Amino acid sequence: MIKEAKSEWIRKVVYQLESKVIFPLRFKKVSYNHISIPKDHSILLLQNHISWWDGFWGNYLNYDLFKRRYHVMTLEDQIAKNPFLRHLGGFSVRKNSRQALESIQYTKELLDDPKNTVLIFPQGRLQSMHVNEIHIEQGVMKLIEKIDTPCQVIYNAVTIDYLESFKPTVTFHLLDLGTPGAIDTKSLQQTITSHHILAMKSAIRK
Repeated sequence: MIKEAKSEWIRKVVYQLESKVIFPLRFKKVSYNHISIPKDHSILLLQNHISWWDGFWGNYLNYDLFKRRYHVMTLEDQIAKNPFLRHLGGFSVRKNSRQALESIQYTKELLDDPKNTVLIFPQGRLQSMHVNEIHIEQGVMKLIEKIDTPCQVIYNAVTIDYLESFKPTVTFHLLDLGTPGAIDTKSLQQTITSHHILAMKSAIRK
């Protein structure tokens, strides 16, 4: 596997650029609902995978709300083609291979430290935000079952709307799933899917 570069300062600089320059230029608004974040827990952030912006949105959310070191699991071929992703917290996973187990173990070790956030896209691939089900890869389930230290699992359903504006509004709909030991992995996919559908419905103008 390919590990992330030790470039935490770059991720913080990117957050400042996102907050003050990039997002104001590209988006009308970026917002999220506030949830309670335990100080002594790491954060496993699960997020729907809908665009090229996803990792940057995760970076913004982490430093704006979670305030931890940022890491993101990325497909190995993407990091191989775009090595700069390592400096943005990217580490690799190769699906359907033995190396995937190494990536799961590495993620578990990151989450043993309460100073870390790890972003994972449970769908494992890009999909429209309009899907009716959020599929969760088995590797994500295995990871949750392996975590045995204080960790908060959060799902972020991202929606985008233009309405009358030239620039889109991006909304992060956060759902606190609790700690891994309290999560029923058998019903997790349905829980996340239900939240995703409610997020989509909340974006409909009545």
